[in-house]
Amino acid sequence: MLLAGASGCGRGAAASGSALSWHACDTRFRCATLQVPVSYSDRHGPQTPISVVELVASGAHPLGDVVFNPGGPGASGVQYLEDVWSDFPESLRTQFNLVSFDPRGVGSSRPLRCLTPAGIRAWIGTNPAPATPRQIDQVVRASKSFVRGCERNASRGFIASLSTANTARDMDRLRAALGEPKLTYYGLSYGTFLGTVYAELFPRRIRAMVLDGAVDPALTSDTSEAEQAAGFEADLHDFLAWCTQHSSCKSGFSTTPARAYTALIARFKRGLVLPAHLAAAFGGRQSVDYGTAVLGVIAALYSKTSWPFLGHALAAAERGDGTDLAAAAYSYAGQKPDGSFSNILSANMATNCLDRPAPTTIPEYTALASHLAKSAPDFGALEAWGTLPCVYWPARAQAQPAAAHAPGAPPILVIGSTGDPATPYAWAQALAKELPRATLLTRTGPGHTAYRASACIRRRADRYLETLRLPPAGTVCLSN
Repeated sequence: MLLAGASGCGRGAAASGSALSWHACDTRFRCATLQVPVSYSDRHGPQTPISVVELVASGAHPLGDVVFNPGGPGASGVQYLEDVWSDFPESLRTQFNLVSFDPRGVGSSRPLRCLTPAGIRAWIGTNPAPATPRQIDQVVRASKSFVRGCERNASRGFIASLSTANTARDMDRLRAALGEPKLTYYGLSYGTFLGTVYAELFPRRIRAMVLDGAVDPALTSDTSEAEQAAGFEADLHDFLAWCTQHSSCKSGFSTTPARAYTALIARFKRGLVLPAHLAAAFGGRQSVDYGTAVLGVIAALYSKTSWPFLGHALAAAERGDGTDLAAAAYSYAGQKPDGSFSNILSANMATNCLDRPAPTTIPEYTALASHLAKSAPDFGALEAWGTLPCVYWPARAQAQPAAAHAPGAPPILVIGSTGDPATPYAWAQALAKELPRATLLTRTGPGHTAYRASACIRRRADRYLETLRLPPAGTVCLSN
């Protein structure tokens, strides 16, 4: 997302020793490839490429580099920066080179691909909350097929290397290659977990770190899924209340939005299948069942700006057209404008299976789904079953849940949003207490992450990145 091949733009003094070989790419950016060890226990053994992108600072004497990770795990940092660079204020783009990268196994960094495009659509359509023995058997078969696809396309050694700890080590290699003695970092969503792991490994190599949409590393898989399900449950109720109050949304339904939604989802659970009329590049005519429909709902709940679209998509589905729900679901799964898919689903599963132990038997999943369905009837069961492929994963989890410590780390800015469904606000509160000298900055309102949703958050975060001055403890920002 930044100026490529900028011959007239100097790097900051700290970055003047860059070991990266840059070339112009994508109009305004420059790109490079960083080689890192597949295994850090064999640093001189096989290497794997990491794709890096930079928007060079517009100022003559920039302070250095800000490295971004947009989350996932599995989201492309290169694509992120190229998409949203203009959202960052001119003051930040003057002061810093903006840098991002595709983590190992992601995007253009030797991507792990477990499914074909048709396989991705079929995976999305698999019942995410199986309740009968037959449905469970179908999900087990689909999960095993998912894992076999991964193993066909990558070695077990490479698959076992796709942990957040290794990505954090890669990021430290990137810091050094940029010529920076200390890292300046902005992580969003899962990127906050990556930042926390980096802080644990390299606490004295941090200049500044913003963790927006924070993940609490102390949570077990079961607790994390329970709290995330509750977050989406609350967000769904907020959306339905909003829709009820806005005639442009409410008028599309045959009854109240809440009743219409409940009835529609019940029909999907009983086997309703709707057509979706997509362009040929996007698969043409598709079938929308419960799995595709509920993923489309989840995708639209990430931001309040998507609520009008969600209302329209649900009203259309009530009338028998699943096109918009399918489009939202496929976009969430990484569908690109040309109809191909990124590898976010594959990389996401790989990293999640390695980062935290999941249940290991079908009875455990069945019990967890039953438990979470009571507290979050719309999303609890599907959250519970989401890690089922980890049962068959070719590498075991390499880390355990643990509170962050990072002794010796500098002051870190943790940002949480009170209505964030994907990373609940309580996670930001917890992480801010765990990290030494951390400050919690709060955004009120719905939606996942805060920077793009609040001018106040942007001012506070940018000021910290530029001057290292944290906002006063207890600072609360409104949404845009």
